[in-house]
Amino acid sequence: MKRLLPFQGWRLYFFQGIIIAVFLVFTMRLYQLQFIDFDTYEADANENRFSALPLSTSRGVIRDRDNLRLAFNVPAYNITIVPAELPDDEDTVFEIYNKLSALVGVPPTAEIARAEGSNVRSIEELVAEGEGFRPFSPVVIATDVPRRVMIQILEERIFMPGVDVEAVSVREYPTGSTTAHIIGYMGPIPEDEAADLREQGYNPAFDRIGYEGVERYLEAQLAGTRGEELREIDVAGEVINVIERRESEPGLSVRLTVDTDLQAAAETALLRMIQYRNENPSGYRGLSSQGVVVALNPQTGEVLALVSWPTFDNTRFARSIDFEYYLDITADPARPLVNNAIKGLYPPGSVFKLITAAGVAEEAVIDPLQQLRDEGSLLLENRYAPNDLAAAQRFVCWLPGGHGSVNLIQAIAWSCDVYFYQVGGGNSNISTAVLSEGGLGINNLFRYATATGIGSELGIELPFENPGRMPDPDWKRRNYGQAWSTGDTYNAAFGQGYVTVTPLQLASQVATLINGGTLYQPTVIREFLDEEGNVLEPF
Repeated sequence: MKRLLPFQGWRLYFFQGIIIAVFLVFTMRLYQLQFIDFDTYEADANENRFSALPLSTSRGVIRDRDNLRLAFNVPAYNITIVPAELPDDEDTVFEIYNKLSALVGVPPTAEIARAEGSNVRSIEELVAEGEGFRPFSPVVIATDVPRRVMIQILEERIFMPGVDVEAVSVREYPTGSTTAHIIGYMGPIPEDEAADLREQGYNPAFDRIGYEGVERYLEAQLAGTRGEELREIDVAGEVINVIERRESEPGLSVRLTVDTDLQAAAETALLRMIQYRNENPSGYRGLSSQGVVVALNPQTGEVLALVSWPTFDNTRFARSIDFEYYLDITADPARPLVNNAIKGLYPPGSVFKLITAAGVAEEAVIDPLQQLRDEGSLLLENRYAPNDLAAAQRFVCWLPGGHGSVNLIQAIAWSCDVYFYQVGGGNSNISTAVLSEGGLGINNLFRYATATGIGSELGIELPFENPGRMPDPDWKRRNYGQAWSTGDTYNAAFGQGYVTVTPLQLASQVATLINGGTLYQPTVIREFLDEEGNVLEPF
């Protein structure tokens, strides 16, 4: 009888099949790596082999019309550690951490940070993170350290291998709160903008961008173009060779239209007026904590001064965001961070009468010398109950008893409300030979108001401008589901009711009337400059 060995028969075939299957899997995987996924793995290998180092650039300077610097760069110093250059001895490493901690105020270890109740990441944690990623790349331990600390670290660097000082630049705002709403400030890159800005060469980890004012509006021009150095590195991140270097291009500098002396004088005058009103409340509607001054050149649209009160101190944000200060001013009901000159909405009131007057004169609604009576109020009958005085709506003048008989010029000089009710929306009790039926009317009033910029953004080079609102019958129907009334026109004719404007729009409206009817785009930008201060192009 023939004796079978243990691995003969079906068992042998089974194990042979397993071995063949394993070799087939290995062969297919090898084929995939060498032919199908070759390009992908080659790209990954090159990515590990080559490193693109972004090169910093200098941000442009912001100057006023007389060349005074309003925002410029000053040197600052960061402290860094290259993990691969630290000593091998652990005790020596922690001596370095402790010495640095005493100088820069960052906890040396995670254990000490927890014991101190600190939310700041320790030197130990920062270095460990950098060591696992790129041990030959510097890790920033502290930013914007005092000059004396920088000097001391440089002097003792020989005893602290791996520690170095990195020179950077931060923004300086010498005029501070006086021009803060125009200049703005800078801050860290927000998370929702990080992806887009990374594609433009920014490093969201430490780069800062404009948050408000000109700093934000002209971010692309001021920031310049970052360069790049393509380096060959080993697996640890140590540089083997510099393959290519593209130099940075500095940001453009800009000269504004703003006169800093006039800006300061306007702010002082505004504060005096606010103080006067608060100390003499008689005739006013309560205490005041806000105010705006806008000074325009009516022949060009150049903004000479733009003050919004209360303001804020942008020097507190120049080097980093002072969060305690930030929380204080964001909690202030007077909203110091809001530039009310371009964002605040207010009923324009009697200044709006100039638009009504211009339309009345242009459309020949009434002879400018023709007088109308102002008895202190005007009664507008109810269309559904014309004989019921109780149902009528009374529109009053600011002057009890009225101004008597006034013409257009006198009505402007005395700000006669009743006169503008009548020429704006009509008066059925006056002959059409004297006053056009329906007066100027809302459609014409809308046309003249929007022609001076009311109800739309004017395009000033500051972010988040508010368009305001100039209503018409369609607007009221869409928003309230109601028909426009004569009373609505009366209110609109002297800048009340649904009309809201920004102070900049009001100033622009007056400038348009003064210069003969040309609406200029308000501008704070005069021209761009190169690093040497040469004019590159007018704005």
